[in-house]
Amino acid sequence: MRSSRLWQFELIVLVLLSVCCAGCPHKPVTVAAGQEYDGRTIRVQVGDSVKLSLAENPTTGYKWEFLAKPEPECVIVSDAYVANPAMNPIGGGGAHDWEFRAEKKGTGTVKLGYRRPWEKDAAPAKTFTLILVVK
Repeated sequence: MRSSRLWQFELIVLVLLSVCCAGCPHKPVTVAAGQEYDGRTIRVQVGDSVKLSLAENPTTGYKWEFLAKPEPECVIVSDAYVANPAMNPIGGGGAHDWEFRAEKKGTGTVKLGYRRPWEKDAAPAKTFTLILVVK
């Protein structure tokens, strides 16, 4: 059986730890995602980032374009095509990289279509969807 003093001491320690941890800031994390994340849901906290990288070869005319953006829950921090240095620059492919940062609680959807920009009426050759739930 615990003594009354020991119980009081444990209660005080628990309260102090709770107060201290309640003010602790969340350390942002970055989630790396690729093609294997198509159709998935990622749960993040405000301040976290998601880095998405998808293969792209603009020399064929095909490029990833947004069909839906995850705003306002997540903002687009970066959006760039990066050529693969190991490939021939003429006809060689690379990757399209995006970084999204969670700004506010809610659910945002990243929906991308892989298409030729001048073929507006044609369905995308591929699509990619990622749901971002911000807690």
